[in-house]
Amino acid sequence: MGTLTANTVQSEVLNLHGTQVVAIQQISSVAHQIRQITRDTELHLLARDKADLSTALSPGSWCVAECLEHLTQTTRAFIPAIADAIAEAAKLTSNRPLRTGILADLLIRTLHPPYRMRFNVLPQLVPHRPDPETAWTNFVESQAQLSALVVSAADLAIDKVRIKSPVYARIRYNVYAAFRMLVAHQSRHVWQIEQILKALDSRPASKVA
Repeated sequence: MGTLTANTVQSEVLNLHGTQVVAIQQISSVAHQIRQITRDTELHLLARDKADLSTALSPGSWCVAECLEHLTQTTRAFIPAIADAIAEAAKLTSNRPLRTGILADLLIRTLHPPYRMRFNVLPQLVPHRPDPETAWTNFVESQAQLSALVVSAADLAIDKVRIKSPVYARIRYNVYAAFRMLVAHQSRHVWQIEQILKALDSRPASKVA
């Protein structure tokens, strides 16, 4: 993936509307966080073998590869709805902040690590013991797709178009909120990956399956 920076986003927007500074900064922040999550995950996985990435700490818990697969599945579930909404979004015409909404703000706060609240995962988003290498490749590809979608929305009023949640069908929120929730969700599971690997490192070698 190419590096996605604030300058990348700004260069695509400033020649269209020179006044959307606040919104550009918000979109740039989302883009940066997605890129940073990918980098942080890669650092966690460096020098790790397949055993590390395939080992769950307890029956019923996820291994690292399963966390990666779940993140990919979730991102890919959101992308079509977000893309359709972006296609209908109007251009930003004033220097104003993008807003998430009260419900979305609450969901974002509950997702961020370290977390206390756990959620039931929909069957279609439950990982199924993926090959670690495949899980990583698919994760990187989904991050690239999400990054491109963020950049495509840089000059649009994406807080004025809403999607139905692919995860909880009774909930609707705007596209900016959806981006921020995906980032919070990814941060949650990257933190989980870090905790799994720390726990594996602290185990006596004979007990690591």
